[in-house]
Amino acid sequence: MGLAINVIVAIVGVLLARLLGSLTQVALARLMNLSDFGMYTTLYSLLGPVVMITSMGLDTWLLRQGGSPEDLESVISQVFMLRFLATGALMVVAIVVLLVSGKTSLELPIIFAALGLTFELLLTTAHTALRAQNRSRAAALLQVVVPGLTIVLTLALWNIYTPLLTATGYRLLADAFGVGLLLWLLRLSFQRLRWTPRRLWGMIGQARAYFAADLLSSVALKADLTMVAFMIGAVGAGIYSPTLLIINTTFLVPAVAWQVLLPVISAQQPSSRGFRWTVGLAVAGSVLYGLFWAAAFWWGSGLIIDLVLRAQYREAVPLLQIMCLIPLFKSLNFCSAMVMVARDDQVLRTKLLAVGSVVNVVANAIFIPLFGLAGAAWVNLATEIILLIAYSGGAWVSLRRSA
Repeated sequence: MGLAINVIVAIVGVLLARLLGSLTQVALARLMNLSDFGMYTTLYSLLGPVVMITSMGLDTWLLRQGGSPEDLESVISQVFMLRFLATGALMVVAIVVLLVSGKTSLELPIIFAALGLTFELLLTTAHTALRAQNRSRAAALLQVVVPGLTIVLTLALWNIYTPLLTATGYRLLADAFGVGLLLWLLRLSFQRLRWTPRRLWGMIGQARAYFAADLLSSVALKADLTMVAFMIGAVGAGIYSPTLLIINTTFLVPAVAWQVLLPVISAQQPSSRGFRWTVGLAVAGSVLYGLFWAAAFWWGSGLIIDLVLRAQYREAVPLLQIMCLIPLFKSLNFCSAMVMVARDDQVLRTKLLAVGSVVNVVANAIFIPLFGLAGAAWVNLATEIILLIAYSGGAWVSLRRSA
């Protein structure tokens, strides 16, 4: 019973955090003009690769350490130290590069964004550490408080005269509050903080497989927006980012279904009736769910953009129509990935994800300069189709191995 409650709390925490994050992005898109919102998106997108690199796959590795509670407190403090030092050093380099390259001349907002992303990586570490300690309620509290505070500050204290500074400042303020909360929640772990370089290198070596999977997943999800911000600029990022936000918000339901169904099918044999029924219902539900959003985005994209955003984002309508089938393909990919992970084929999944990530980066580098935002949207759709084919084949191979 306790395990079931922890699972439910964890799922609700993730769901609420993502919903609040999405609402904050929508609020900012409506409060800011297109140029300012585009610059806001550009700052975080161009600094984002630092977080991709310094994550180092340590979240999944840390969860696995939950099976060794006698050493867990010391491990948690080591992970925090490693991530803080690595992220801080690379963020300084990234800020200098962006300022020198001329991508931005806004010193204070870029510093706020860099600090905010650093704090957010530490908060992600805290979520994982608390789950490893079986403290799902504390993890959910930390996940919800920060985006909740961000949207409250944004809506209640918005400054129309300095929108970019206000948006980055409030996000940083909420992140700083979250860091203070995590220091209190994990105070026992930090009391055992020790500087042991040999152990830090050992942790990096043990987590390298997870690092590859996490990095590839981040590339597949975020490479297009980062490349749009770099190649087209702030206005292009301002149009493309809300479109991605709308598409990505539809992934919440498949993500929750993944977390609920994965333990169920992991405990069953592929030849069992329960396994076939569970996977079959997941696939059927994914098809219906994906077709619903495909129809909504194809025929109602203009209405959706006007309701969620504003008329200044009308250029996003054709982008939303191009990507209307992505929720369908993504939902089916969740099902295939669930089968591979349940059959302990994470390595195969990582290899297939690598294919999609490489295709995504290379294709965006070719098609964004040629076709602009439409090129990025078509590449995003094509990447999901490639992953659908690859993941479907991977799930079939996993089931054949288990037969």
